[in-house]
Amino acid sequence: MLWPAHRSHVCRRGLRSISSLAQAQAKGAPVDVHPEVQDALAHGKPVVALETTIVTHGMPQPTNLDTARAVEAIVREQGAIPATMGIIRGRIKIGLHANELEHLADIQNNTGVVKVSRRDLGPALALQRDGGTTCSTTLMFAAMAGIKVFATGGLGGVHRGGQSSMDVSADLPELTRCPVGLVSAGVKSILDIGRTLEYLETLGVPVVSYSETDDFPAFYSRKSGFKSPWRVNDPIAAANILHSHHQLGLSTGALFAVPIPWEYESVGLQLQKFVEQAVEEAEQQGVHQWGKAATPWLLKRVGELTAGKSLESNVALIKNTARVGGQIALEYARLASPSNQLKQASYAAIPTASFIEKPSENVEPSSPPACADLMVIGSAAVDVTARATDTDASLGKHSTSPGTVTTSLGGVGRNIAEAAHRILTTSSPSLPYSTVLVSPVGDDAFGRLLVEETSRLGMRADGLVTADSSRSAVCNIVLDGAGNLVGGVADMGIIESLSEDIIHQRLDICRPSIVAVDGNLSEASLIAIMKSCLEKNIRVLL
Repeated sequence: MLWPAHRSHVCRRGLRSISSLAQAQAKGAPVDVHPEVQDALAHGKPVVALETTIVTHGMPQPTNLDTARAVEAIVREQGAIPATMGIIRGRIKIGLHANELEHLADIQNNTGVVKVSRRDLGPALALQRDGGTTCSTTLMFAAMAGIKVFATGGLGGVHRGGQSSMDVSADLPELTRCPVGLVSAGVKSILDIGRTLEYLETLGVPVVSYSETDDFPAFYSRKSGFKSPWRVNDPIAAANILHSHHQLGLSTGALFAVPIPWEYESVGLQLQKFVEQAVEEAEQQGVHQWGKAATPWLLKRVGELTAGKSLESNVALIKNTARVGGQIALEYARLASPSNQLKQASYAAIPTASFIEKPSENVEPSSPPACADLMVIGSAAVDVTARATDTDASLGKHSTSPGTVTTSLGGVGRNIAEAAHRILTTSSPSLPYSTVLVSPVGDDAFGRLLVEETSRLGMRADGLVTADSSRSAVCNIVLDGAGNLVGGVADMGIIESLSEDIIHQRLDICRPSIVAVDGNLSEASLIAIMKSCLEKNIRVLL
């Protein structure tokens, strides 16, 4: 382990937890909560915290703003609310308005914006400065507001040579004070990953690879040469870890290390060579002694050496962690909901030491593991059926009749997905998540029923997209006593919200072998699906 003196310090019970938002506001603290975030927190909706150091100090203009907007959109696509943190003229912003995000991103004209860590918070507020929040301050604000998930690019850590310089990022001890799940692509590869993992163990922070293997990712690469003590590969298991912390009253957060998407792996191996060169130059020029300015210098130098390729990978991994963070936040909100009476599917976090079968350390997979064998794109609906009891009586037009009313899950796309799921899990028990349904659902009781019942059946629910302004699809039919159709209403308009962007995004994430399409989709959606599948060489079943 690192530094016994630090171990004794962090193991003392005197660590103070961050005060609540209500306490801070009662003292007149300059904290503003975005109305959408405030509403989400008040009603137990999933929220994902996002930082702004990548906007103010991590990326060039205009990529910084484009990426921040894209990340917020990805979080929304998962059914969660983005809460981008920042400081505007000395006021803490838990959720930024569009003009505030644009203000922080305009680094050419707003040259006075500062990088705000825990130590800088008091001065930045007192001097009414603009600031981008680091991992540490974003963790603080998330914990203050009661947000349980924070998605970012790379976590800070022990700098190379840190065993002598004591240069350790403030991000690490903050994870002991803030019960928040930090979703990142591991640790920045410019740091000493091995010592960072050792220090996280000393701090008592669980490290979990969110992957098919126990490899700990290295930012630009899916493998660092180190292993995580735990691993999960679905949002429900990750949410259960955070919920267990909550139930036990633990003050520590958890690190979920999500590897960069497979298509960037080969580039990442090349980028790592330039990372090593940049680190060597930093040591020669004394940059490693610059404190918090060292990391931006190193990232900028890596970008110069790689001719911008590192920026492309950086954007990709940040978008990927936002997707995973949104999914974990959604599952955590379900677990934490007082009205949640449905049993969640049980997915255990597996100690990596218990694996019976492991791939050879020296063998790289020939291709990335498929996220879905079959993707079904179509309608998911709730069927409400009313049937009269008396077989001899006809239903009156202006009256009610005794009978039964039942609800069930329906929709052509959903029915196909469930049938395929049952067949595939019976024939291939080792692949329980090989079918994914892509369908829009409303932010209403019927939408929640669709998502919860889909999960209860053991099916993947990550393809269901919440459309806030639309009603969930419902088909309400009335039968007479003999079971003959009298009439009904089909409210299926939400399917029109299935946009081309959502289709593209889900295809990129899941990389299915076959796409099955519900023929009831709109002409525009059908064209978008066929076009995308043709470009990606994916077979289509209509």
